[in-house]
Amino acid sequence: MLRFELEDFFDRHEHQSGPINLASSDALPWDAASLAGSGALADILAGTLAYPDVKQSLLPGLEGLCKPPPDIGVLATSGASEAIALVIHDLFDARVVRDGHPIVVPSPGYGAFVGLASLLGLPTRSYNYRPHREWAPDLDELLELSKHCAALIVNNPHNPSGHVIPDDILRTIARQLALRDAILIVDEVFRIPDETESAIGLGSHVVTIGSLSKIYGLPGLRLGWITANKKRLSRLRTLQQYFTLTPNGFAVAIGSFVLKNLDRFSRADLIRSNRNMITAWAEASKDSLSISHPRGGTTVCLTVNSKVPANMLFNDFLRGGVLLAPGGSCFDFARELNWYRLGYGTDAKSLSCGLAQINQVLDR
Repeated sequence: MLRFELEDFFDRHEHQSGPINLASSDALPWDAASLAGSGALADILAGTLAYPDVKQSLLPGLEGLCKPPPDIGVLATSGASEAIALVIHDLFDARVVRDGHPIVVPSPGYGAFVGLASLLGLPTRSYNYRPHREWAPDLDELLELSKHCAALIVNNPHNPSGHVIPDDILRTIARQLALRDAILIVDEVFRIPDETESAIGLGSHVVTIGSLSKIYGLPGLRLGWITANKKRLSRLRTLQQYFTLTPNGFAVAIGSFVLKNLDRFSRADLIRSNRNMITAWAEASKDSLSISHPRGGTTVCLTVNSKVPANMLFNDFLRGGVLLAPGGSCFDFARELNWYRLGYGTDAKSLSCGLAQINQVLDR
């Protein structure tokens, strides 16, 4: 079992009072008061604690959000974390184990994919987002890897760089994988619908993962979903019966309300405004730092031009009142660089103060 370095980091640091948290990839969470007048909380209190009727209450909203083609279904999950676990467990079949075809994963990337594959003894191979190419992957490498794998995983938009792989490249990859009965898994947790196309329409050999955590400001709700062809979705539902059985009643009740009022809960405008702020900040500070070009999502890779070792500089930032996620240790990637994941989904005032604190530390 591999250590989940990013989550270990948050376990140590995320709930500290004081520092401005720019390590998180979450958009600004909504408070309970935003639901108080909606009737959603009253419905929960007036109901029972029986298993929720997910198909009746939640599925129509998810289908309205995802807009699946006729041969594609949607499965509600207890957050994106369960969705990832279900999808990786589904790859543990005779074909993958017998033939040794690897699961191709992004690096840096969210540790659950490679960690769960390792736990199950599944072979993995990574492709890199390249700092010297503005944190973009080599698309030719991706196309070549798709010819020799059991599954290829794409995080689109990418966490932490914010890079987006173009739809035409994903379409070509999906087509190549389908010829070999392999699958494309697209983690779309950071996708803003009017910014980035969903991969849901790229064929029956494509699986997508989504969540209300990031773009809709509901990280504690733990409500996600998987889209896949209906045969695969049936297998995933069977797996889920060994994990959580169903999302919890509170998540289903609140999630059903949110899905009927998506425009009200979307953090897209905040994210885009903050993205402009951080891009302008990086340009003004280009002598001391640089960021990946954010085409989507809520995070960037921040590279600092400093000879101070990354662990010491991290502590300097923390003492200066801002929390950043060290990229080398949290993502086990490019340890020779002084880089960090910087999340810009928080409120604009906190983001502005945090960026100013970074400058103060670097100017000392």
